[in-house]
Amino acid sequence: MSEETELQLAKLFHPYAYEAIERAKNEDLKFAHYTSADAALSIIRNSELWMRGVAVMNDYSEIQHGQSCIANAWKQTPYGGRLRAVLDRLQVGLVDEIVNLFDGHQPGRFKDTYLLSICEHGKEGTHESKLGRLSMWRAYGGNTNVAFVFNNRPFFSNSNALSAYSTPVLYATEADFVIEFARLVENLENNFDQLAALRTEDVVQHLFFALHFAVVSTKHPGFAEEREWRVVHCPSLWPSQNIDFQVHSINGVPQKVYTVKLQDHPTEGFVGATLPDLLEEIIIGPTEYPDPIYQALVHELVKAGVSDAAQKVRKSNIPLRR
Repeated sequence: MSEETELQLAKLFHPYAYEAIERAKNEDLKFAHYTSADAALSIIRNSELWMRGVAVMNDYSEIQHGQSCIANAWKQTPYGGRLRAVLDRLQVGLVDEIVNLFDGHQPGRFKDTYLLSICEHGKEGTHESKLGRLSMWRAYGGNTNVAFVFNNRPFFSNSNALSAYSTPVLYATEADFVIEFARLVENLENNFDQLAALRTEDVVQHLFFALHFAVVSTKHPGFAEEREWRVVHCPSLWPSQNIDFQVHSINGVPQKVYTVKLQDHPTEGFVGATLPDLLEEIIIGPTEYPDPIYQALVHELVKAGVSDAAQKVRKSNIPLRR
């Protein structure tokens, strides 16, 4: 499938994500990953990022909220019936095939979805780009927090090398979600000829993925200031030879963690993911120990082959008392 065809299908089935990704590319958006200094050492030394299960995320309504939004939009608004009607025009009974596929994966969405959480970083020249985001310093990393700032190239790669996919989070109430659900339905209605040109099995898969990603990337609007994006991996749906899991105990909770190695897969079209290429900078958050953390991180970055390491680590001077 050509890149142009993929873009057209993304606009058709994923209008919210498509627009967010285009904006991010046009603005050369950077992503920040807030974590502890201890975790930062592990990321640099092992050259890997961890993807954790949704069951251990800080939003205890993960997945359930998105599932409720889908159910409301489908069953309690006219758009569910309109979606059924447009699919019946393609093939009678097609909607039931999609519903059965979607419902059949409901248990796996909670038990078998792993995420790497990143957030939009402030544009160059803003206070946030220099200092980091205070709310994130307060929420993540404890008393020795650190923010990795990454460029966006690998996150928007068209490669399937990792079978892990970047998506913006939609912060929505059930009513807000209906607006986005309506956009999907209207897209299918207004572009029926494009839809009809697809193979039936492709329609099923594209719509299933649209609904699936809507569930795993919709959050309560109370978290909106985080401006989160997610890298999503569902091993049962998209197995990958390049991502594996280990069991770790985190805060006393043993759990499976999938690891993304910071390495390229050039034969599969995935490049720019090594730490020297990916890393824009590291910001050390408000802490009593900025100097020792700075020295340690610079030392480890040098060992990891990052040039100009001393210039890529700096300290936020937000006067937050811990």
